[in-house]
Amino acid sequence: MPVERQPEAMNKSGETSASEGSELDEEPADGRAPSLRQLYDTHDGKVSDKWPAYLAEYDRIFAQHRDRPVRILEIGVQNGGSLEILARYFPQAAMIVGCDIDPTCGTLRFDDDRIAVVVGDVNDDETERRIVGLAEQFDIVIDDGSHRSADIIRAFARYFPYVAQTGMYIVEDLHCSYWRDYEGGLYDPLSSLSFFKRLVDVINNEHWGLDLPGSQALAVFAEAHNVTFDDAQLASIHAVRFLNSLCIVAKRPTQENRLGARLVEGSVSAVAANMTPLKGTTSKAADQTGNPWSLGSIAGDEEIQTGRELRQKARIDALARDLVEAHSAKATEVEALRAELSAAWATRAGLEGKLAGREMEIRGLKDSTSWRMTAPLRVLSRCARRLLGNIRRP
Repeated sequence: MPVERQPEAMNKSGETSASEGSELDEEPADGRAPSLRQLYDTHDGKVSDKWPAYLAEYDRIFAQHRDRPVRILEIGVQNGGSLEILARYFPQAAMIVGCDIDPTCGTLRFDDDRIAVVVGDVNDDETERRIVGLAEQFDIVIDDGSHRSADIIRAFARYFPYVAQTGMYIVEDLHCSYWRDYEGGLYDPLSSLSFFKRLVDVINNEHWGLDLPGSQALAVFAEAHNVTFDDAQLASIHAVRFLNSLCIVAKRPTQENRLGARLVEGSVSAVAANMTPLKGTTSKAADQTGNPWSLGSIAGDEEIQTGRELRQKARIDALARDLVEAHSAKATEVEALRAELSAAWATRAGLEGKLAGREMEIRGLKDSTSWRMTAPLRVLSRCARRLLGNIRRP
């Protein structure tokens, strides 16, 4: 499903598309089956959200499967409209499975009993078991899920082995691979686009000149995402095709993916002589173990991963230092407050001692003989003060 999609004019998107604003019948007048674009333009069921550039390409690559009992897995269901349209586009489809982590998708109901929805994280073992319980293999897998690089790479490692020998694995909306929020960036070496670019090297494994399996080119991704890549499955990758925001990985039997024996035909060699003996030979890669650029990619991946780990460790160490400094400053502040509090308690104790002494002196004075003998004089003094006060009043 497209991300941050802007309103778009529904212009032509390929040879099979209709003109803008035209009335489209479900079956074209010439009797041909409707294109995906035509099905989208006439769709009135559950909502589906696709970029038009995908549809023209899908018509091209799906043509060989259209009238076959294909099995389809779409990662990312949303409203379910895409599943409905795929069911119409592939009238002979055996099974169309959608998987989404949103539990609300479990409430979707479809009139076509070939459509099934599995609710769960596609990279969870239990979800995988439920999916392959519906179909052991898939002719077409479309990843239109979270668009996060880690999820895309992990899903490919998990579900490409379930793609049939003449099937394809498609990943949509790879423009997200350029954005930080989706674990990417133009030069991010571990983004989903970087991963699929590296698959091109895997296809050409026989020419590396190194005694290394194809999975070695993906080692940094395997380590970063805690996945494994089966070399037999990687050897079945026939082609990796890129379009705007789209990657298509085609699968074929391993023998069809080798360069093959050299073809040298014809009888006239006016420029390059002695070509005929090359007929039937195969490509032999020269030993590249001494080529720093052949080893540099692997070393570079390790350096990238090591660099990331070192930067992360440096950030953690810096944070730890800040915490230690903050703790030390707080500890100093607490000690100062404790000293002030101790001094205040000492001052209070001193004042309380002085007060107690004064009170004892007063009690001693009141209990003395002179205090008792002068009591009448103090009474007369108080009376005299009141009398004088009354005389002075007008």
